[in-house]
Amino acid sequence: MYLRSLDSRRWHIDCPDHYVQDESQNLTASQLKAIITRCGEGTKLICSGNLAQIDSNYLSAVTSGLTYIVEKFKNFSGSATINLDGVVRSRLAEFAEEQL
Repeated sequence: MYLRSLDSRRWHIDCPDHYVQDESQNLTASQLKAIITRCGEGTKLICSGNLAQIDSNYLSAVTSGLTYIVEKFKNFSGSATINLDGVVRSRLAEFAEEQL
């Protein structure tokens, strides 16, 4: 499994493996495209994120790259989307997400 920071995204995954891109809600469509187009044959890519936790002044739930790829990949047979409800961190995190 590969875990890399966004700063080192300009690489190629040479072997069939797994790659997790966390905090995808803070990426633009072009940043996610740069990551996805570097995945080699057989690579399993997981893009996770929470649209309620966008902390960029330039992105919203509508303009987030995560929203973009979910929409673009919905008819691609090699992809799946899983939506999870609720906050699993803590009651404090849940309250902050709802109230702030």
